[in-house]
Amino acid sequence: MAIIDVDAHFEPAADWLDDFPGLADRLPEWLPESDPRIPRGVNTPEAFAFFMSDDLLRGAPAAQRMPIAELLTPHMHRIYDPEAHAGYEGASMAAEMTDVTQRIAWMDAQGIDKQNVISGTGYTLARVIEDPILARDVVGSLNTWMADAAGEHADRLMPVTTLRFDDLDWAVAEMARMRERGSRMFVISSEPVNGLPPTAPEFDQVWSAATDLGMVALLHIGMAPAMIHPGWANTTNPRLVRVLSVTQPAQSASVLLHAMILEGVFERHPNLTLLLSELGIDWFTNSVDTIDLLAMPGVSPLVVGDYDLPLTPKEYVRRNVRISPLPAPHQSPVDLLAALPECAVFSSDYPHHEGNPDPAGHYERLLRDVDDSVREGFLHGNIEASFALTGDPL
Repeated sequence: MAIIDVDAHFEPAADWLDDFPGLADRLPEWLPESDPRIPRGVNTPEAFAFFMSDDLLRGAPAAQRMPIAELLTPHMHRIYDPEAHAGYEGASMAAEMTDVTQRIAWMDAQGIDKQNVISGTGYTLARVIEDPILARDVVGSLNTWMADAAGEHADRLMPVTTLRFDDLDWAVAEMARMRERGSRMFVISSEPVNGLPPTAPEFDQVWSAATDLGMVALLHIGMAPAMIHPGWANTTNPRLVRVLSVTQPAQSASVLLHAMILEGVFERHPNLTLLLSELGIDWFTNSVDTIDLLAMPGVSPLVVGDYDLPLTPKEYVRRNVRISPLPAPHQSPVDLLAALPECAVFSSDYPHHEGNPDPAGHYERLLRDVDDSVREGFLHGNIEASFALTGDPL
């Protein structure tokens, strides 16, 4: 087997809270508490509508936010209906991590050796629970549930750790706990927490823990909200709200990328890897070229001043950044592999409707004319190099 899948999905069972006595009693029926819009089960069409609109609506006063009922579409209901077959046959936004052997069999058929599995329930709860103590208890319990479900297959089916960053000591401890349970990645946010950006010196303990533990930081769609003027929420057109909220997935990812380079995060933590998933890929090369050009001597003294880091921005990116496309025709990595061959990595997004039931076949056809070494890097070598960089290879 020669494929490492950096981005696939599994959700906890609908009754997962029952495994943690008293936790359900502490969790409100609707979230967020200050503006209840999502049932606490969160793996629902309402939660999908929330994420399809919140980049815009979060900046508007609660009383002016378009109700979730108006933002729902029939297709949102279909993608959560196991009988509707939205997308390919068997696609599911709500696939529960209760039949691990079936997932392993699918991985074997695809030639996937290892797979990072992300819980949308996890990062949704991390984003919408406002009480920081309750949020840490909930996402920590969900991390435990996912690791328990992976069981004896945790060496291949690796749960991605969900975190909150309002208590960095807790975040580091949770990373260490979940690394013991087989996790090799943890979800981050592109936004400052309590006014502290992830490039601040105080955050270095998280980046140091990542490299010490042999873990990769994952910025995933849903945790990289765009910044949009709230005045655009003054509309009665739900289509406009949805489109404005989802057509800039790379905005805050690009901000984070540039900040981590210029603030010296990759210089201080040379063995750290930042993985970007489900944020598109067409923007990436241009973003890297832009910051690389601005940092060249004499090009932009008014903006950058004297760039004094020992590596160029592009050199940091090639060493410390990875990005995964969706296995879909509109996100072909061929051009990206030509420009930055070290950076692109394989993902299936399975079993989501925008994923692919045959990602190996998809990329075999798409990359037929790509150099063998570059193709192997995409399928497994590039992300293996990221883990090897930490001293704890896969």
